[in-house]
Amino acid sequence: MLEILKPARYINSEWNAVHKDWNEGALKIALSFPDVYEIGMSHLGMRILYGILNREQDVICERVFAPWLDMEKRLRDRKERLPSLESSHALKEFDIVGFSLQYEMNYPDILNMLDMGGVPLCSKDRGDNDPIVIAGGPCAFNPEPLADFIDVFVIGEAEEAILDIVKIIQGAKGRGHRAKGAILKELAKIEGVYVPGYCSAIKKRIVKDLDSSFFPTDIVVPYIQIVHDRIGIEIMRGCPHGCKFCQACKIFHPLRIRSVKRIMEIAEESVKSTGYEEISLLSLSSGDYPYIEELARKLQEKFKPLGVKISLPSLRVGTFDERNDMDTLKRAGLTFAPEAGSERLRHTLNKKITDAEIIEKSGLALNSGWRKVKLYFMAGLPGETYEDLDAIIDLAGKIRNVNLSVSPFIPKPHSDFEREGMEELGILKEKKRYLEAGGKRQEARKNIKIDFHSPETSRIEAVLARGDRSVGKVILKAWEKGLRLQAWTEHFNYNLWDQAFQETGVDPEIYLKKKDEGEVLPWEFIKVSP
Repeated sequence: MLEILKPARYINSEWNAVHKDWNEGALKIALSFPDVYEIGMSHLGMRILYGILNREQDVICERVFAPWLDMEKRLRDRKERLPSLESSHALKEFDIVGFSLQYEMNYPDILNMLDMGGVPLCSKDRGDNDPIVIAGGPCAFNPEPLADFIDVFVIGEAEEAILDIVKIIQGAKGRGHRAKGAILKELAKIEGVYVPGYCSAIKKRIVKDLDSSFFPTDIVVPYIQIVHDRIGIEIMRGCPHGCKFCQACKIFHPLRIRSVKRIMEIAEESVKSTGYEEISLLSLSSGDYPYIEELARKLQEKFKPLGVKISLPSLRVGTFDERNDMDTLKRAGLTFAPEAGSERLRHTLNKKITDAEIIEKSGLALNSGWRKVKLYFMAGLPGETYEDLDAIIDLAGKIRNVNLSVSPFIPKPHSDFEREGMEELGILKEKKRYLEAGGKRQEARKNIKIDFHSPETSRIEAVLARGDRSVGKVILKAWEKGLRLQAWTEHFNYNLWDQAFQETGVDPEIYLKKKDEGEVLPWEFIKVSP
């Protein structure tokens, strides 16, 4: 392993990892994340499912992550299969291979992991003795681009549905026969489960009560630093706001609250079982948690003597105030998301915050000990003008120690803007240059840094997010052309994606243009409303 970058990604036996005897009668599940170890190990959903499944006596749940290019080469050169971490069994030896769909740019890595694990890529080519391939997560709310490769999609919150799925597949295994067609037909009857070819309308599955739902406190502690190397506690699910561009507020609706009592129990148990010295309070809008003051006070009382810090993710500007000055709060950087530079454009997004509020709250944060403020914006929003872009730079110029992150607007499925089009690549690249030039003019007197997310990457992401089954041909062709780890800037290759579209005869503009009211959307059969 000396030639491998970060070999600790692959060596197993981390603290709290679960190892069970590999016996014939147990149902074997490969919990698979189509990105590298540091990303997948940070994901809360992965932690939850790993805990739920390994609590079951007759279930073996193990982890598999996408290999970095050096490890892929090593495995392929040696003609070895992609193994699970816990027991080093190949994917093809599992009963279920379950993928987490968090980001569309990971789609080629799903195919790569299946291929390296010895599993046929297409559902139609998998027989009774092959694993059943399942996928869930935010991207599953438009499952059609992956429908040729995935047997079963979980639409909604998988912790609510996974044991129903396990029961059916376990029952078939116990009876000594695994007729794939019969199993899929039974799985299609479960609420929140979409089996391509079996279902016409799907209602998402949700957890009704966070307090009574499972939450892991003995999470696996890795040997190497991961992206979110800390305890993460979900304090609230859903969002009380209705920003028109936001997909998450629709797919995670309705709003559900975890009690302070339960959060404190989770925090205490997690610190004891992991040794972590940081707790992150997770939700789409943590500042809107209705008992944040009580929670902050109790966390400080309990964890300040232990040297455990508390961190918050992105906050809404209106929810930040002096109550966040507790001693245990980690103050590396604070993120606000105005999304648009001008108040006019913000109001069209249903983001009713003023410039004065953003400036005031940013100043308050910096004066309270935060070293940096980061502001998130989008470019290419419906109704945007160059005056709105000027407003981004003008606003940043009124805040000291500010970083700007600007991403092209993507009209995601199920958002209020799902029928909007995406701005042309040339215009987005011009807006990128325009903002960068404006930032340089401000740099002489202000410490401003601008990070503009790649318009080319966003364009591919948009097609994969909004596509139909024809896009599956493009994903397959992209993988055949060697595209791997496309979520990573150093590996993204727009030219090869462009070739994949051309060679499959799929026109990306079909999926990027504005959709008429009467036009059927590929994801329309997925119902996100109660």
